[in-house]
Amino acid sequence: MTAATKLTIIFAIFIAATIGWAVGGYPGAAAGLVTGIALGAIRWRGQPMWSWLILWLRRRRPIAWTEPLTVANDRAGGGIRYQDGVAVAAVQLLGKAHAPTLFTGSTATYTENSFDVTELMPLLHQSLGLTLDSLSVVTAGARRRSTGDYPRVYDTLIGTPPYAGQRETWLIVRIAALANVEALRGRTSLGTATLAAAQRISAALRQHGIRAKVATATDIVEMERRLGRSALDVSNRRWRSVRGDSGWLTTYWYRPGDITSDTLAEAWSARVDGIVQNITLFSDGTATATVTVRSAQPPSASLSMRLKTLWGEQAQAVAASLCGPLPPLRGIRRGVLHGPLVVPIGPSGVLLGKVAGGNRMLLPLDDAGEFSRVHVAAEDALAKRFIIRLAGAGERITVHTRNMQRWASVRMPDVAVTDQPKPVSGTTVSVVDGSMSPAPRPNTLISIGEPGEPYRGTANVLITQTGPATVDVIAADGHLHVVEVELFRAENRYVSSEPMSLRTPDLEAVDTP
Repeated sequence: MTAATKLTIIFAIFIAATIGWAVGGYPGAAAGLVTGIALGAIRWRGQPMWSWLILWLRRRRPIAWTEPLTVANDRAGGGIRYQDGVAVAAVQLLGKAHAPTLFTGSTATYTENSFDVTELMPLLHQSLGLTLDSLSVVTAGARRRSTGDYPRVYDTLIGTPPYAGQRETWLIVRIAALANVEALRGRTSLGTATLAAAQRISAALRQHGIRAKVATATDIVEMERRLGRSALDVSNRRWRSVRGDSGWLTTYWYRPGDITSDTLAEAWSARVDGIVQNITLFSDGTATATVTVRSAQPPSASLSMRLKTLWGEQAQAVAASLCGPLPPLRGIRRGVLHGPLVVPIGPSGVLLGKVAGGNRMLLPLDDAGEFSRVHVAAEDALAKRFIIRLAGAGERITVHTRNMQRWASVRMPDVAVTDQPKPVSGTTVSVVDGSMSPAPRPNTLISIGEPGEPYRGTANVLITQTGPATVDVIAADGHLHVVEVELFRAENRYVSSEPMSLRTPDLEAVDTP
């Protein structure tokens, strides 16, 4: 609450007491004073009554933004949206390709594909006096695909650890024109200054080994579509939730003291259809954090006692995670971050099995930044498990084969089997078991070979079977991981040719490391 707001409240309480005294003397003054304090000073569910009244009056106010434009700086282009005196750019974090994730406990994970949010604080103050209005770290994804039977089974098999089958991370860079009048005098325009700031942030991240790229105007439009921009329409708003194209979006906020790595990771254990986390840094050294969950129906209760619902500000909370001006959120309190705040960047990957020490290992087989090639030299009993788990994590798969019967058991809504080189529309991963080459090639290509056959090509990830349920995994970093593949009876129906030696009598426990 600003000093001007506090002064206005004090003046309003004085006016209420004066009116009461004029009408009813001392009793009227007392009644006016009590009424003024109740309406202007006392908080009801976190906010004073006058603030709730403003939210109710503004509940139908439209949020209309212009389309992002392409701006050039230093012979490189990027997307910029200019709205209400604020220029906004986006930087996509690609992180480290094919970095494994380890489940070190029932609620703990570890991955090298992460970064410390507090290291972005110095980047809020650019050269020659240019200051960022705010910098949001937006992480969006889901534990599993929200449709189909097997994804729910896969989620149950993994258990309680926080993980993401699909996840993308963005930085939203906002610069206000009015607050940077002097700094903009020596620059071409606000748009080029914002793009230059985004380029410097991207370069600083790459110096720390984190791949990053400045988003184009098309990238921004697609990112906002996935994050639920349709929920900003007035007709889709409710007091506690908003409705997007893929479900209901409900936003909660974290108290400043609860903004820690472990607390933020808890959201990725929730059984919901999608998650969007937003950590916003401000130039004064403070920060806020929110989480938006997507579900088929509006939730009847909060996900956690730590989370607070943003009553009446759901549309504004969704807009805060998009590439636009940061709307004021009355229900959120800012605070200073204490200590490092490490968040993962990309997806956790596909469950492979247990490694040394008993930890369970997941490995991303795709990469958002580059085309990926994966070779699996294993029997069908193992190879098919990896394929269906990849589908459970959220990928759309097309299997290209001349032996249709071999792959008939893996058919499901997001796994198509064809004898043609053309992938099914929307395919993100193609699987080949012979000489057939998919055209057009999707982002990820997985080739299946026999165990023991040497692979003559170049692969980003190489998985070789060395025992009945053991594989050697060589990821992009060149490290060798010996993995004991976890076998589940619930997957046997998708592995029709599985030999009896691989069938487990009982479903293995999945909620223990």
